[in-house]
Amino acid sequence: MRIKKMVQAELNSSTLKGNGLIITRKVYTKEYVDKKCKIWVKSRQLGFDGWPFCSYKHLEEIEWVKCAILDALNNPETFNARDNYAALCNLKDLIKGSKAEKLRSKYAVPVKLEYRNAKGVNCIVDVNHGDKLVVPLTSGELLDVIADLNKGRSVEDIFEVYDFYHGMMTIEYLEKFKALYCSGKLNKVIRFICGKSNDLGGFHDYGVGVIRNRLTSYYLFDVRRRGDD
Repeated sequence: MRIKKMVQAELNSSTLKGNGLIITRKVYTKEYVDKKCKIWVKSRQLGFDGWPFCSYKHLEEIEWVKCAILDALNNPETFNARDNYAALCNLKDLIKGSKAEKLRSKYAVPVKLEYRNAKGVNCIVDVNHGDKLVVPLTSGELLDVIADLNKGRSVEDIFEVYDFYHGMMTIEYLEKFKALYCSGKLNKVIRFICGKSNDLGGFHDYGVGVIRNRLTSYYLFDVRRRGDD
């Protein structure tokens, strides 16, 4: 009997049960993919599990590719394949030639800003990307900086006079905060903080203090204010 040589490596596991072979699919995690991926920033290359996988044009594409790899491992049918090795090959072929942009429509997750007042956090985070730090301002600082921006004070002046709670705070973070505020992207965060400040007992910002009785409309972005200069 001639044995056919396997040219594909199925990454799923299998077990014997009774008289039949039961195929059980291993569930891969994002942590697994992160661990197996290697990034070469200078050459803008991404490797997966020792396999040169693709080139990328900007850092944002790295997360798209990682998400697509996770899909290929767990749901090979996503990339028109019956097993995850073939799915990875199809994905690799899809984005070859620095064409990870093709993954944008499916894997580009929008930024979602929220304020976290948990122990040791006290800052604005992006909840759609693993609570990634966006701006290290406490709730009180956030509202005070907005008030100063609306009075026409510059980022440089504000940075000089504030003694920020987070030692990591920089003028670059403050510039980013102003840009977010002046685009209206912090209005939801503002409503949350001000709304909670008017609850019984106020808004408790863990380890920092309590904010009480803040008027939401005073802090919301308004194009008529000088903060949009």
